[in-house]
Amino acid sequence: MKRLLCAAGAAALAAAAMASPAAASAGPPVTGTGTPLCNAGYTGTMTFTTPLKNGGTATSEEISLQLKFTGCSGGAPVPTAGVYGAKGIVTGAGANDCAHYFSPPSTTPPIVNFDPNAHLDGVVAWSPAGTINPSNVSFAKMRIWTSAAGHLKIVLPPAGSLVTGSYAPAASVVLRTAQNFAAVTTACSGPSLGSLKIVPANPASAISQGKW
Repeated sequence: MKRLLCAAGAAALAAAAMASPAAASAGPPVTGTGTPLCNAGYTGTMTFTTPLKNGGTATSEEISLQLKFTGCSGGAPVPTAGVYGAKGIVTGAGANDCAHYFSPPSTTPPIVNFDPNAHLDGVVAWSPAGTINPSNVSFAKMRIWTSAAGHLKIVLPPAGSLVTGSYAPAASVVLRTAQNFAAVTTACSGPSLGSLKIVPANPASAISQGKW
């Protein structure tokens, strides 16, 4: 009899939990609309699988980008954070030549075009987990600008971008790096530059941010 009562009590507790407001409010993830602006907590790495160097002669360069970010506003629903992982290919003569990516301070940097069949493409997973459908975000091009003070910013522009899933149809991102132009110049001269570290701000007044 005691076992039957315990079993009945457990079943009642389980039924009550299932009927609780938190459980009742849970539902399938939704497709986000609008354009979230996320401008805090950016961390990550842009990696060059064939390291960049002065006079590089590779004809194909794989670039990958791993990002985490927070501080989002806008969009419906408003995400709290996101994680983006993407890869793209740059093809052509000197695909790993530093001169194709960087320019001296206060000059116009070259446009880095990704292969038409291999744009910088990947998925944004949104938080809170399980509430917002992911976004697939691709970029056709980028530029790495150097300020007068030598600070670098990676610009992934809206032109040529494509977003499907949540928060379509376009995106634009500006990423600050820990390395400055002097550090990049030294690495490119030898042995090579394998990655750029993404930071929330550099200098403090110049932040990483993205419209996703």
